[in-house]
Amino acid sequence: MKKLVMTVAILAVLALPTRALAHSISIGYTNAGPGAATIWLGTYAHGGHHLEGSMNLVGVLGNPYPSSTLLFNMLTCDGVGCKPADLIDGVTNFYADWNGSVPNNLPLVNSETPFNLGCPACGPVQHWQGVTFSGLNTGSYQFTWVPSASPTAEWSPLSTEMNGIFDLTGVVDPDPDPVPEPASLLLFGSGLIGTVGAARRRLRK
Repeated sequence: MKKLVMTVAILAVLALPTRALAHSISIGYTNAGPGAATIWLGTYAHGGHHLEGSMNLVGVLGNPYPSSTLLFNMLTCDGVGCKPADLIDGVTNFYADWNGSVPNNLPLVNSETPFNLGCPACGPVQHWQGVTFSGLNTGSYQFTWVPSASPTAEWSPLSTEMNGIFDLTGVVDPDPDPVPEPASLLLFGSGLIGTVGAARRRLRK
């Protein structure tokens, strides 16, 4: 009887979510200079801390950017305070939702709260790996995680939706030159005509 109880207890412990069952749960992007952006994957602490895999980027929805695959080559320190600057939740950083299955195909959400509530032994996100793409245009891109030859669970996306389409317009060109509104053009034209008229009157005098 004692052996049976011990076996059940061990199985119950093994069934609990642990840090060893890690997956990447966040994806985001930050400006990396003119025409460039850094793509970041975030994962929770679970005993591993290494670079792994690649990111493929290709322009979609009319964006001609060719398919490009680069190895992740940046790794932050370990801890919630190491989150890269300009990763703004719900704006340039998104999270996999939690439904207990790995992986899942739930839409991405703006906060890691659902994941932390569903797997309290796992979160929060503790470190990030990144890779910078250059020569980018404003527009939409298909992101696709490419695993290494011998992948581990550390960086494998928790949700298939992390391989999705993201609009990098505001990141690649964060301060576009403003296009004058029609009303502004009208006012500018009126001011220009007034200036020319005043100059002519002065010449007549």
